[in-house]
This record gives sequence, C-alpha cells and structure tokens, in this order.
Amino acid sequence: MNILLKPEPLTPAAFAEFGDVIDTDDREFFMINNGSTRRYHRLAEVETGPSDGQAIISIFRAQGLEMPLRIRMLERHPHGSQAFIPLLGRPFLVVVAPKGDEINPEDIRAFITHGRQGVNYHSGVWHHPVIALFPEDDFLIVDRAGELHNCDEHFFPDDMLITLEPNR
Repeated sequence: MNILLKPEPLTPAAFAEFGDVIDTDDREFFMINNGSTRRYHRLAEVETGPSDGQAIISIFRAQGLEMPLRIRMLERHPHGSQAFIPLLGRPFLVVVAPKGDEINPEDIRAFITHGRQGVNYHSGVWHHPVIALFPEDDFLIVDRAGELHNCDEHFFPDDMLITLEPNR
C-alpha cells in the first residue's frame, strides 16, 4: 500500500477531530492588566488523566527532517493531551490519525501551521513526533507527567509506504 500525504492548512474546523488549534486568529479575547493586554482565554485544555497525572511544561529542540519524509510510526498518549507551541514563529508539520486501537492508514492526515499556531493533541489521538521544517526549531510543550505509561507507539509494516511531501 502506498499513501502520499500532502499537508493542508491547519484550521480549527479541519483539526477538531484530533485536538485544538492554539492560535489567536478570529478568537475572542478580553482585556486585562488595566487594558494593556488581550487575554485569549482557554484556547485548549490540558488533559492529565487519572489522579496521578499533573501538567508539565517542557521545551523540545527539534532537528529538521529530510523531505519527503517516510512515515514509519505514529504515537499516542492515552492518559493526557500534548500541546506543541512554536517558540520561533516558524511553520511546522503535523501528521495525525483518529483515536482508536487500530490505525487505518487511509485516515491519516497532514497539516501545516503558519508559524503562529500551536496544536494540542487530545488524549488518545495518534500523531507523528514533532516535524520541524528548519534545521533546528524550538517548541514549548505542555503535557502530562505521572506514573502511568502514557506513550503507545504503532509501527507500520515495511511494505507500507506512507510518504509526507510538503508543498514547499
């Protein structure tokens, strides 16, 4: 089986099945700090799952990957969400598949951000690890820490060719 993924623009409607788009475009806000600051409130919710879970913040420094990229695996976090927010304002790629115990390769979708958008994968959503488009890029990560195992990986068979080819 051969599947060619072409990234589509990241929009809240297109991404709703997989999580939240963290962005201020067309979002409501209210003023705080004596009117000097817009607060775009509750753009995403941090899911921490069972009682031992807690929200944590990390920075990932990702290396750019060679394109076109062969998608060999996807991962999911069954007990918590995971948010990626670009710190350097650069576009990045997102590859996702719906929640479930199995992955139908024909349901895999790819998105490209415009550089000011982050994503929050809901718990259980299959996704590729971060895909930077530059030699090095930094991301603020908000996810879950706890004792429970919270990362499942699914590797595709060697005879399955899933290729991500960005429109660059």
